[in-house]
Amino acid sequence: MQKKKSLKNMHNRGDTLYEINKKDSVETIYFVDPNKRKLSVNTYIANRESDIDRGVIFSPQNSPDTLVNNYINGNKEYKRSNFNCRNKLDLRDSEIVDLNNRVSFCSQACHSIPLIFKNFYMKISDHMLLGGEHMKKISPGFNSPIVSGNYNDLSPDEKKEIVMNSPSFGMFSLFKYHIKRGYRNEQLKKENKIYLSHIFSLICALPIMIFIGQWMLFIALVFHEAENYGGEICPRTGTFANKLMISGISIIYFARSFFIWDKLTNSLSLKKMNRVNSYTSVLDTFQEFSFILLIYGANIWVVYYEDSIQDMILNSLAMEFLMMLDNEFEELYFQYLPGAAEDIYDNVFVSYYENIELLEDRKRDDKCFRCFSCAAFIPYKLLVLSMFLFPLFCLFMTIVGPICK
Repeated sequence: MQKKKSLKNMHNRGDTLYEINKKDSVETIYFVDPNKRKLSVNTYIANRESDIDRGVIFSPQNSPDTLVNNYINGNKEYKRSNFNCRNKLDLRDSEIVDLNNRVSFCSQACHSIPLIFKNFYMKISDHMLLGGEHMKKISPGFNSPIVSGNYNDLSPDEKKEIVMNSPSFGMFSLFKYHIKRGYRNEQLKKENKIYLSHIFSLICALPIMIFIGQWMLFIALVFHEAENYGGEICPRTGTFANKLMISGISIIYFARSFFIWDKLTNSLSLKKMNRVNSYTSVLDTFQEFSFILLIYGANIWVVYYEDSIQDMILNSLAMEFLMMLDNEFEELYFQYLPGAAEDIYDNVFVSYYENIELLEDRKRDDKCFRCFSCAAFIPYKLLVLSMFLFPLFCLFMTIVGPICK
């Protein structure tokens, strides 16, 4: 259809005409059909769907999604997106506004809040290690998940990063790797070097020793603070500097607490992940996230009950040091033997669909593992709930901590 001079404010994009009617700085879009009738976006889409129902065949350039999206993709911002074309079209039904009339902050925040609770629901109802949420489209307006089979088409550094970012691959899984594959010393032969960390990781179970040492030091610090505990929940005897300290540390942990949740989200969307049909992957996942929550909570507790600012800082640094011990060991190990990380990614890690099959087979054939998975179900849900509510606890301590300190 050619552009007519008799029609005012008419535009031609793709193979359709549309009219922009400006009123109060808001642009209303009307599509013009072959009979020169002005139709709203909703009516235009409905008519095109009706044509599809009747069996009308469109050319690629004249299809309903092309015609509407040709306009949307080349024009303004819009307030909302509503994909509702009975799964036949992927079209945006939007209220389009001028660039100078952007969506307000409050309106955007209100639209984001339901996504937060939807994300929580997806995690609380998902399997604790598989992470099926990333295989679903989260909400209208989000890109559909792309399933790719090129999981091994990555550089060695990318494979190493995925292995190190996987919470289900921790000290237990690393020691299991030494028992299953690492004992062959293939990486040492490739490098033509002898690394004692690799050899003694198997002989002395260094990863397990790191795990035990972490918890021993943590328990020692907690017992030390418990012995010095005065017994009052809200003493209100702290100095102004002490009140600032508890408020400041709570603010910092409030900001950092969101990254705990994001870490769980990111770990569930890796291209390949550790096999979930093993006890070690379950234990490593619980260790990774539960220990972070315990360290953050213990730090807030230490700062709240300590009177000396120096002791507050030193004890907080000690707690942070404990939290990084296992990740630091893993990082140092792969720094000297990056080929081990590549071997783990290629031969130990599997894709999401492979993990589903492995998990179903293990549950069907192993009664002990089936009982173990059932026993870990409730603790995992409590762990996810704790991660979701931990920012509220930090915010609570930001306000109440200085008052009761």
